[in-house]
Amino acid sequence: MADDDRVLSVGLSHRGWLSAVAFTAVVVLLIAFGVSDQFGVQTVIVLVAVASAAGLFHWMFPGSHFFVLSFTNSLALYTTAYFFLRGLNFANAEPWSVSLGYLLPIYAFLAGIWVQRIPIREISRAEELRRAQLTGRKFIWLAPMFVIAAFTFALPDMAFDVRETSLALVGAMAAIALFVAVESRQISLFLVDTGLLFDRFFVRSGRLFRPMFAFFTLYSFIVIVFAMIFRIMDHVAAAPIFVIGGKPAPIGFSESLYFSLITISTVGYGDITPAGEAVRVVAAIEILLGILLFLFGFAEIMRFVRERDSAGSGD
Repeated sequence: MADDDRVLSVGLSHRGWLSAVAFTAVVVLLIAFGVSDQFGVQTVIVLVAVASAAGLFHWMFPGSHFFVLSFTNSLALYTTAYFFLRGLNFANAEPWSVSLGYLLPIYAFLAGIWVQRIPIREISRAEELRRAQLTGRKFIWLAPMFVIAAFTFALPDMAFDVRETSLALVGAMAAIALFVAVESRQISLFLVDTGLLFDRFFVRSGRLFRPMFAFFTLYSFIVIVFAMIFRIMDHVAAAPIFVIGGKPAPIGFSESLYFSLITISTVGYGDITPAGEAVRVVAAIEILLGILLFLFGFAEIMRFVRERDSAGSGD
């Protein structure tokens, strides 16, 4: 049995698939709320479109959970890109055109794969043939979409009125929808490949839980220890050794944890800064420990995975 087939047969029954579905559902829900200024018709349209499209996809390809999951995540990416471009280049488009433009490529793709569902299903099950079909054309179908998206950046300079902007939005998305429908077979095969990789990722990520938990435990321990050191130093100092919100002030418990976390992660937002020499030295030590922990922690996690693979306890 081929490696991808073996991973697939394990992955479909693996508990990691449930985590993947839950993760995707949360992401889609966040995007649906995030693309709208407030909860309304647009939010409902996004949720219904994604749910119905995923349902129809699963109905056409029953049992191919990884396939549906890849499609749903692609819908989430498409939704983000669509509303990002809409906000930049079609800000004054009418609501009807925004909704119609969003739905056109989704259902055009579903219509295209409905027509070709039988050959798509057969090729997706034949690993060697599927790889041959993807050779040389794996990402070519993305090119026209990028061209159309790039062209829309010229629209704000054309001073269109509301109706013209709305029609331009629908026209651009109709062009994408037509191409998506024509290339639905190739896109579907790409989703199969993506789905296999996605499924393999969730299967293998379960093996990383123990070393990742150990890393997180040590990371949290260092954050807490240094937070308490900062608190003690602040208590024994004659004057405040931290500048909080632009003013010298004693550091609280939650603030010390926050400062320790942003210090070890080398973020340093600047809302809390050390004002004394001694506390700066301690902060520098925590930064060095954090860098070393990341380097050696990552190396140990990779070593753990390699040892499990060599021991034959992989997928």
